[in-house]
Amino acid sequence: MRTTRSSGAVLAALTAVILGITGCGGGNSGASAPSKAESTAAATTAGTEGSTNPDTSTFRKLKVYTVGNFPQNDTKAVVDEINKYLKEKINAEIDFQGLPWSSWAEKMALAYQSGEQVDLTFAPNWADFANNVAKGAFLPLDDLLAKYGQGIKDTLDPRFFDGGKVDGKIYAIPTNKEIGESHTIMFRKDLVDKYGFDVNSIETLEDLEPWLQTIKEKEPAIAPIWLSGSGSDTLGYFDKTRESMKENFRYELVAGAPAGIVLDTKTDKMVISSMESDTAIYRMKLYGDWFAKGYINKDAATTKTSTEDAFKAGKTWMKFGSDKPDSDKEDSIATGIELVKLKGNEPEISTASVSNSMMAIGRTSIDPERTMMLLNLLHTDPVLVNLIDFGVEGRQYVKVEGKDNFIKLPDGIATRADTGWAPGIEWMFGNQTITYLWEGESADKWEKFKAYNESAHKVKSFGFNFNTDAVKTQVSVVSNIIKEFRPLLETGSLGVDKVLTEYNNKLKANGIEEIRAEVQKQYDAWKAKQPK
Repeated sequence: MRTTRSSGAVLAALTAVILGITGCGGGNSGASAPSKAESTAAATTAGTEGSTNPDTSTFRKLKVYTVGNFPQNDTKAVVDEINKYLKEKINAEIDFQGLPWSSWAEKMALAYQSGEQVDLTFAPNWADFANNVAKGAFLPLDDLLAKYGQGIKDTLDPRFFDGGKVDGKIYAIPTNKEIGESHTIMFRKDLVDKYGFDVNSIETLEDLEPWLQTIKEKEPAIAPIWLSGSGSDTLGYFDKTRESMKENFRYELVAGAPAGIVLDTKTDKMVISSMESDTAIYRMKLYGDWFAKGYINKDAATTKTSTEDAFKAGKTWMKFGSDKPDSDKEDSIATGIELVKLKGNEPEISTASVSNSMMAIGRTSIDPERTMMLLNLLHTDPVLVNLIDFGVEGRQYVKVEGKDNFIKLPDGIATRADTGWAPGIEWMFGNQTITYLWEGESADKWEKFKAYNESAHKVKSFGFNFNTDAVKTQVSVVSNIIKEFRPLLETGSLGVDKVLTEYNNKLKANGIEEIRAEVQKQYDAWKAKQPK
């Protein structure tokens, strides 16, 4: 998700929840994966170092929530294997709650509110993280991390920890993956070749127009752009418009704040994007123009078919997405379609980018200590992480002969989805850099990730995370308004001018100015403490 210093950020600033970021594949830097015995010993050491003889004598069943392409046919077989391993490691098992994207936000809100057992849960910044902290849904983790999370501290780039902090306390642990953020567009290679398109010629979103017209005229069965309005399938993923380029990516999303509020980096003032940012309004009108021209699927605001599913079904030919090393190879493997991508922006680090994939321990956890041990294993133990990410060896994948850290699909199976376990959760759990590589990926993938992260530069507001506690009622209402209007505005449906007016009126009537004032106050106080 593009979150900083971009018109995409301004667009994304209209979103309350951005769902369905794809991420898949994994590997081990070309080095051989540790044996089970080696990883067990390492993880045990990492899990207990710094602890005071953790007591694991009582068996625990930990409820673990996540979101992805669920349900999966082989969930029971995979979870059974995970539990055999965890029982041996920390005398615990997981009650795995894999929720589909369509209902995840609603079900988690209900779980937090009802007091249901929640031990470990996916808790990214873009899914009401700060608001849930303010409501007391998550436990502070500093002490637990010190006692049972030494492996996390040893392996995670220190910059990540800022992503999970609110008022100086850690409430979530980010996933170890790319720390920078940039965006791209991927296209079906066969159609790029067929029409002689040059992916290196695209600099702005508007540069796509001739291609969209060609696809509309010559490939009538394909939607030039497929949007689902669900949050993941937005044009905002490629955030360069001619207007945003003129503004030099002036605006930054504010971690923890409702998406309608962004930081104007030229003035250091918080602005409401849909009222005060010309680039954001320009983008929404561009979407409306493209919708009217038939470049966007007509049911974009209401369909439940994701772009990825539309892609696989042959209903579209391009998709917006996060860029990172080998992202085109990852997506080609995931979809079974050869893709080419254009280069996105240079990577940036923001509070949001280091917190776009995190795990938190619920206030209602039956055993926070054991849950932190589990989280520590997810950051240190390749056996466990590969089980969760890729399933069971011999069932969902096989090793590539002579390359212990490379895997491939079993003979006779065409795609990962056909294996019964392909939830697309590799970017969520623990440490992606200790996972296997799929055949065809670069052997030095994780070295590329390291270089990518090191090249990323910090945005102005890096480290700031809004605490919603003082205005949590207004934040809840405004967030719901954003969720309601975002599919209409971001797909260009129903006439942008009319919808935008109604949207802004509702924001004003329900406290957006109070939220802005509180964000500005906290940002000014935070900035005053930063080194000059």
